[in-house]
Amino acid sequence: MTAFAVIAMAFFWYKTAPKVNLLSTDSLSSTPDYFITDIKAQRFDARGKLIETIQAEQALHYIQAAKTRLEQPYVDRYATSGSWHAEAQQGAIEDGSNDILLTDNVIAVKKYQGSADILLNADTIHYLDQDKSLTSQGNATLTSTQGKTSAGTITTYINSEEVIMTGSVRGNYETIH
Repeated sequence: MTAFAVIAMAFFWYKTAPKVNLLSTDSLSSTPDYFITDIKAQRFDARGKLIETIQAEQALHYIQAAKTRLEQPYVDRYATSGSWHAEAQQGAIEDGSNDILLTDNVIAVKKYQGSADILLNADTIHYLDQDKSLTSQGNATLTSTQGKTSAGTITTYINSEEVIMTGSVRGNYETIH
């Protein structure tokens, strides 16, 4: 009878003992669910034409934020009217989106067929796929053959030579003699 009582107490104690996790749920929510290193991904259109190449040292996916963070990303995007290349220290892509946010010392070169390249520098450059635009913010500058322009925000469109600048627009231009 005593053995039965001891077993019953041990079983009761085992069932009521609190479960201990090695990691708290807060720390798990801020860790990536997977990561990939040394990435080179290409995307093609329906006809098989290359439209985008993304390279990065590392990609970390966060399921709770529905976002992939890129470290040292290099992005090339191609269109019939030209292309652009950008590189930064960090980047982010939201799940289900073709938009790319590049941050920390971003440099982008936009190339048009038949025109001189333009260089964009900024703290952040956001490529919006729906608009086919690059929006530069934070120490944004545009350098072209005409000179150098800085503004609070510089938006340039991939399929045209249109550039919109807002917020403290300043430029230095040289005339050709």
